[in-house]
Amino acid sequence: MVKIIVFLVGSLVLFVLFLMQEAFSKPIYNKMSNIWEEDSYGRLMAKLMILAMIIIAFVMGAVMK
Repeated sequence: MVKIIVFLVGSLVLFVLFLMQEAFSKPIYNKMSNIWEEDSYGRLMAKLMILAMIIIAFVMGAVMK
């Protein structure tokens, strides 16, 4: 029963992190210059979320073994 709960909660967290990192990795629109600009802070946050997803997936695999 614990493995099922760990799997469901972990999968939900991974899904939410995936959606968040997709949103953070997009460029932002600068209305003053009328161009799209890269968001360096957003890219950093997206990379950290990917790292968190890898760690969570590893921990889920270790717990469910």
